[in-house]
Amino acid sequence: MLLARPGEPRSVWEKHAPDAGPAEIDAAAIAEVLRRRGADNADLIAVVRGALDGTTLSSMALEDFIDAFELSPRHAQRLRDLLGGSDSVAVITGDALADLRRQSGPPRHDTLALHEMHTLGPDGLPAEHQTIQVIKSTVDSLHAYPYRFDTDQLVVEVVRGGRVGDIYRVNEGLFGVDILLDRPLGLGETTLMHYRTTFGYRTPPPPEFRRGVLGTMRDVTLWVKFHPDRLPARVWLGRWDRLDHASVIDQQLVELDGEFSVQARFDIVEDAIVGFHWSWD
Repeated sequence: MLLARPGEPRSVWEKHAPDAGPAEIDAAAIAEVLRRRGADNADLIAVVRGALDGTTLSSMALEDFIDAFELSPRHAQRLRDLLGGSDSVAVITGDALADLRRQSGPPRHDTLALHEMHTLGPDGLPAEHQTIQVIKSTVDSLHAYPYRFDTDQLVVEVVRGGRVGDIYRVNEGLFGVDILLDRPLGLGETTLMHYRTTFGYRTPPPPEFRRGVLGTMRDVTLWVKFHPDRLPARVWLGRWDRLDHASVIDQQLVELDGEFSVQARFDIVEDAIVGFHWSWD
């Protein structure tokens, strides 16, 4: 995802492959970057292809990638965790979900506070999503929190409060992963969670960020932050009638602030779908 998405890592290898298309990754160009930074391997192209298609990647080769592309400490550690099999980070792909299907049950918790920031990249596609959430158990023993999303191409990282559990398909257009809590919550007990999602959409999703609420959520704050290289023409705060094939049933025009973002706060959201949608110039 780091090498494919527009941004600094991709711009490093694009200098050696100026004709590469937006959705393409040039293995030879990446190998050239590794070679110039001193990677010691007789067949760097094979190393690159093995890393990109997920068949093989050694810890030494990973360090070569991190060094050659000057990846940030956070991205570097997430890659090391993925390679080492950490239970705090998981890559979610369509193949991993093929045989895992189940339906959501009734909520087993209340949300006392929810703060989400949705960040878009310079290509206008979702890049990262951060959630800080306080939940209260409504059952005697709550072991996991179900996290839902509408794509099967992303990385989920639990920063605080638990670890990544089972991955599954909820229905035709919705996927999920269980965040296994650090300790089971008794009835009425609370915990604070912080989790981060990195997206790798293959095709552009609708220009919107929606939060569906089943039951009641309190103290809900939503941010959408745009990249200065790809700003929207207009942004609306809205409410939708359903998850699939949805229509906007209420909206109001909002303005970007000085940091190219929009935000909204709700005291209570109950059995509703709220968020932002925008149009590009």
